[in-house]
Amino acid sequence: MTTHKYDLMIPEIPYRGNRVVLEYVFVNHTGFELCSKTRVVEKEPKCVEECPLWDNYMWNDVHGRLEDLKDMILKPVAMFENPFYKSPHKLVLCDFWISKEQPAAINTRYTCKKTMEKLDYDQDTGYRPKQPFEPWFGIEQEYFVTSDDGIPISYEPDKFDYESMVLVTKIGHQHAKNVGIERELSNRHLMACLYAGVDIGGNIRENDASQWEYQIGPCSGVSIGDHLNMSRYILHRLAEMFGLRVTLHPVPVHGSPFTSSGHLNFSTSHMRAKGGIKFIRHAIDMLSKSDEDALLKMYDPTLTHENKERLTNTSSPWHPQLHKFTCDATNKAKSSVRIPPLVIVNECGYLEDRRPSSTIDPYAAAEGIVKACVFGDFLNPGFESLKDVCIWDSIH
Repeated sequence: MTTHKYDLMIPEIPYRGNRVVLEYVFVNHTGFELCSKTRVVEKEPKCVEECPLWDNYMWNDVHGRLEDLKDMILKPVAMFENPFYKSPHKLVLCDFWISKEQPAAINTRYTCKKTMEKLDYDQDTGYRPKQPFEPWFGIEQEYFVTSDDGIPISYEPDKFDYESMVLVTKIGHQHAKNVGIERELSNRHLMACLYAGVDIGGNIRENDASQWEYQIGPCSGVSIGDHLNMSRYILHRLAEMFGLRVTLHPVPVHGSPFTSSGHLNFSTSHMRAKGGIKFIRHAIDMLSKSDEDALLKMYDPTLTHENKERLTNTSSPWHPQLHKFTCDATNKAKSSVRIPPLVIVNECGYLEDRRPSSTIDPYAAAEGIVKACVFGDFLNPGFESLKDVCIWDSIH
């Protein structure tokens, strides 16, 4: 029987001992680029707390300046099964700490967790909600399959008009130069994430050349970042095995209509309950009256500012426009925030903020939308009354 090269997900060298491989996975100073290193331990950890601390050099801020390169502590925060070595071997997600007590400046998971805890009890005001918020998040991660030069592998601008072409969900479309290997990568990624225990919801062929999407969530609190970051790591690892690359950059070909997003879905227990549409509309009202630039900084904390380029690209009819807040429940075209059709029908569910890009830092973004929709941290002058969190206890 011939072994296909894509079946080499399991190492050919068997090991029957008791030692376990831990792949430590972590995000660098950019908030979206993944790194890893491997260690062997004497027995299988039963929980993430049994994974040992480690150390690693990393920049302490998004600038990545040499003088800020520090010897930090990698603290395990989430553990997954390893689809490459298979169980009992693990993938271990970590965040960065200066010491055991002090989080690194780039540790957005820590600050996100603090904001989520504030939803249960605000120590500054003494506010405790009558109904727990129980925030859920989902992220629609778009990406492009590229060659080593960063160009989508099926991109043929001399042959196709990408401003008018519709590829999303298509099977057997004439634009199928490399769709077979792209689909194989997408489907293998889906199965590898399921094996790992990543909360993945599905995948889809997107509208641009070599563009694909998968969905993570719904996840509660900081776990949205844990699951998204591990899914990104698995995707990059699989692409290596195919001899390909994937890019999360929202504008892979400058000057083209191609853009990639990371749509952020958000709900609280109030929104998910019967009649929750009134809470959804309140949250959207908060978003519409918020300083967009302040929120976009949390949606895209990198220094590349590519999301701004995406939001000012007028060649695509789908993505929202910078500084033009719109909400349309029936038409996603150019909508900043959308209420999905089934949410309208059921009168409960969630809202979708379409402004984040594909390089979304999931921890910062989840924290940002809670600050905007619940605490009103970014409200423009004149709307301070909406900062009263007790509104969530009194909406009828």
